[in-house]
Parts: sequence; C-alpha cells; structure tokens
Amino acid sequence: MLVLERKEILRRESRVRLRERAESALSVGAGDRAQEHFLREFPPLAGKSAALYCALAGEVPTERIRRAYLAAGARLYYPRVTGRGTLAFYPHREGDGWETGPYGILEPPNPEGVEPLASGWDIVVVPGLAFDRQGNRLGRGYGYYDRFLGALPESVPRVGLACAGQLVREVPVDAWDVPVHALVTEEGVIRVVKPSGSPKHR
Repeated sequence: MLVLERKEILRRESRVRLRERAESALSVGAGDRAQEHFLREFPPLAGKSAALYCALAGEVPTERIRRAYLAAGARLYYPRVTGRGTLAFYPHREGDGWETGPYGILEPPNPEGVEPLASGWDIVVVPGLAFDRQGNRLGRGYGYYDRFLGALPESVPRVGLACAGQLVREVPVDAWDVPVHALVTEEGVIRVVKPSGSPKHR
C-alpha cells in the first residue's frame, strides 16, 4: 500500500478518536496533565520566543501553557495561513483578538506594520493527528507545518503535544515529513532526539 493511502487511513481513524475524546469528560483531566508535563519539561523563560497554536476539539488544550508563558514574560507566536501551504507566525499577547482562519482554526490578527517572526525560535510546539515513538507526526494533510518545520534549524526544539491515545505504533512518512524531537502526553515526555542519540521516556 502506498504511503499516501496509509496516511489517509490513519487520518480517518485519528479523526474518529479525536471526536470521541472531544465528547469525553476524561479528556479534560488528560489535557491538564499533558500541559503540566510540558511546563515542567519546557519551562517558560522571559524573553524566549515560542510558537504555539490554538487547539481544536479533541486535541490537548494549550491555554495553560499560554498563560504560564505570558506570565513569565516569554514571547508567544501563533500560526496564520498566509498562502497556499504557507504559515506565518504572528505575535499574540494577553487581550489580543482572534480571527477564524480558512480551516476554522483561530488565528492571530495581522495588524498593519506587524511582521511575523521568521527566525530566532527557542521552541516550537506542534499539533498532530497522530504520533509514533520515533517522533513521526501525522498532520491533517495540507503540509503547512512540514514546510515550516523543514525550514527550521535542527537546533530548535520541535515538541509534539498530544493525548496518549494519539500515539500509534507507526506513522507512515514521506521524505519531506519532519519529526519532532519530543512528544508530551498526559503520561509523560518521550524524548526522541537527544544529544546522545538515544530515545528516553520519563
């Protein structure tokens, strides 16, 4: 079976699981625990630049991370669709409004004179439909994040945020797919890429 076909099958299965989680009261506690693990492993620091995103129904929420990072004085940037297959990350602070993007996802506004951040990232938090323990990620099929991640220096931490139920045995990948360095779920942190090159789960 072709990689494209395998991806589509996994996307359909993953969307069903997301809908089920969105309707489950247990997902709220799991989302809180995942964010707690994230904040312990990747604590906010004043002046650091972080890419975050607004979670969709069924995904791990990101509001707790947002509040902690803003309170610490970190700079947060959120994705905005700026062209076919292209994301740009604009600053978003407390009290800034939101706009609904072409896929129904909340995006930061694009006020005149405000430029997106193109480099200088300290951490990039990445959504996904499914992940595996090798850090491979299944997106929604539009390629936005893979293009963005592919242009980042390898030294910038790429961190997936997901429920444990989104972890699968294997995510089919193409040559252009970009893995994450770590995956955070309500069960803990899976370090995929370390300086020693060995995976670690804690």
